[in-house]
Amino acid sequence: MNIQTERLEDHTARITVELDGERLDQAKKQAGQEISKKVNIPGFRKGKAPYRMLVNYVGEAAILEEAVELLSNDIYKEALPQTDIDPYGPGSLVDFKPEPPSFIYVVPLQPSVDLKDYSELRLEYAPPTVDDHDVNMSLRNLQEEQAVVEPSFQPAVMSNRVTLDIHSHIIGEGEHKHEHAEGEEGEEEADSHDHEQGEPFMHEHDAMFILDADGEPVPGFNDALIGAVDGETRMFELAVPEDEDKYGDASGKKVHFTITVKKIEVLTLPELTDDFAARVTKDEEKQLSLLELRIRMRENLEKSSSDQYREDFLRRAIDALVEKAEIGFPEAVVADQVEDFLRDLDQRLRRQGMTLKDYMSIYKKSTDDLYNDYRPNAVQTVKRSLVLRQLVSSEALLVSDESVNAEIDRVLGRFELDKQEDIRKMFDAPQMRDSVRNDLLRDQVIDRIVAIAKGEKSALASLPTPEAGSTTTTEPTEDKEESA
Repeated sequence: MNIQTERLEDHTARITVELDGERLDQAKKQAGQEISKKVNIPGFRKGKAPYRMLVNYVGEAAILEEAVELLSNDIYKEALPQTDIDPYGPGSLVDFKPEPPSFIYVVPLQPSVDLKDYSELRLEYAPPTVDDHDVNMSLRNLQEEQAVVEPSFQPAVMSNRVTLDIHSHIIGEGEHKHEHAEGEEGEEEADSHDHEQGEPFMHEHDAMFILDADGEPVPGFNDALIGAVDGETRMFELAVPEDEDKYGDASGKKVHFTITVKKIEVLTLPELTDDFAARVTKDEEKQLSLLELRIRMRENLEKSSSDQYREDFLRRAIDALVEKAEIGFPEAVVADQVEDFLRDLDQRLRRQGMTLKDYMSIYKKSTDDLYNDYRPNAVQTVKRSLVLRQLVSSEALLVSDESVNAEIDRVLGRFELDKQEDIRKMFDAPQMRDSVRNDLLRDQVIDRIVAIAKGEKSALASLPTPEAGSTTTTEPTEDKEESA
C-alpha cells in the first residue's frame, strides 16, 4: 500500500491509500460471490453463476461498489497505524478512485491547545459591597413571608400581590401587532402566539408578584397592571433596557406580553421589631434580636455576593484564556457536545411530561435547526473544556490518593456512624474514587485560574514535583478510531 497523509484546515486529515490491483481483483471476486447469492440469474442456481455471467447481469459498477465496501474498513485499519495521525473519532471513506485503485478517507483529529502566555493573564478583582438597601430588601422578603394575606376584589394597586399567567415573546423585526379586545385571547392562543411569533421571554403560570419597584421584571410592568381586575387579560409591549447580563437575548429589544390576572391580594406586613426577629428564628437554638438578625443577614449576603462574584470572575477569566489560546478541533467534537446538550434537554423535558419530539413540533424545529441553535454554545463549551484540560497539564496539578481519602472521610462525617460503613463501600468503587478525584481537581484548577487572573504570588510559585500516589487527572476522552 502507498499511503499519503494531508492535514486539512478544519482539523481533519485526508488519508489516500493506493492499493495494488491484485487485491482489488480478489475483493471483486468475493463481492461477486456475495452478490450472486442474492440475485436470480436464468440457468444458474443462486451463488453458482460464473463471474463473467454475473458481470454481464448486474454490471461491473455494482460489483466494484460491493468490493469497495468490503475492503474499506480493512484498508482503513491497516493504513491508520502507518500514519502520524492521532484521531479523535472514526474516519470516513469519502471517495474511491479506480485508476489506480485509491481509497480516500477523512479523519477528525484530536483537539490541540496552545495556551500561549496564559500566566500573564490579569483581570481586575473588585467584588461588590453589600449596603443597607440590600439588607433591607432581604428583611422585606422575610416580612412578606410573615405577612397577613387577604383577598382583594378591587382593581390592582401598588403593593398588592397578584397571581398571574404570563405569556411573552421577544418581538422580531417586521412583526405586526395583534389586536385583541381585553380578555379575548385565551391561554391556548397565547401559547400559540409565543411559539409562532418569536423567542419566548417569560412563560409562567400562577406566578406571584408584588407590585412594587423592586420586584418589577421589566420597567413598566407594574404600571401596565395597575387597575386590572381579577380574571382580566391584558396585552402590552415593553422596551427592555440594555443589560445583557440581566435580560440575555431580550436586552435592548421589545417584548410582547399577554397576562391574565388570576388573583389580587392585600398584604399587611409585620413591623420590624425584636419580636419579629424572634419569631422568624424561633426554630433555632438561640432566637435573635432584630440587630442580630440584620448582622447575620448582612454576613450571609456578603458571602453570597462574594461567591457569585467569584463565579463571574472565573467565567471571565476562562473566556479570556480561551481568547488568548490557539485552539483547534474538528466539527465532530462540536457535534458530540451538541448531542450532550440535546440529551440534557430531552431529560428536562421528560420531567415536565414532554419529549424532544414534542418540543420540536411545538417550536417547528428540525434536527438541523436544533443543531444550529445549540452549535454556538457547544463551540464555546468545547473551547472552555479544552483550555481547562490543557491548564491541568501545563500547571501539573495533582490529586493524591491521600487527598481523595481525606475528602471521602469529610463526606462520611455528614452521616450517622451506623451508616458510614455502607457508604464507604460505595466510595471503594473505582468510578466513585475517580469522581471524587475529578471534583478535587476541578477545585484546584478553578483556584489556580482565579489566582493567576488576580496576579497573586502564590499562583506563580514553582510547581511541586509529583509524588508517588499522586495523579494528574483530565477529562476522559475516548479514542474513537475503530473503523471507517
